[in-house]
Amino acid sequence: MIILGMVVLVGMIIDVINMSDFDFPSAILSVLLATVSPRIIFCGLLVAGGVLCLKRRHWGVCLVSAVVTLSLWIAPVVMMLLEGSFSALWRFAIQVPGALISTVFISLTKKEWQEISDSVDGKVSYGG
Repeated sequence: MIILGMVVLVGMIIDVINMSDFDFPSAILSVLLATVSPRIIFCGLLVAGGVLCLKRRHWGVCLVSAVVTLSLWIAPVVMMLLEGSFSALWRFAIQVPGALISTVFISLTKKEWQEISDSVDGKVSYGG
């Protein structure tokens, strides 16, 4: 999921570089505000979910970040395949299988995750 976050970030940088075709500064600013802010938040969610996956903490947060990634990118892939435009398919070819693999592995390994214990002595509770 950390790799997926970096792919989204690289795609955002490529999109910002390609915005030099716009003639109006107000158009560039409006497009930047509409696309860059949500992608940065999305990258933060992916990287945070990936770090928590590596630490095996907060199973629910990791699963939500993987499912959100999968649900956000499956619709554009279907639309691109139906329309026949493959211009930005490289991003989706990495993100959709990566999100699918992440979701499957996170859901299959739920028993291995450590949850933060409510006890004062710092012991970790497993599975309940």
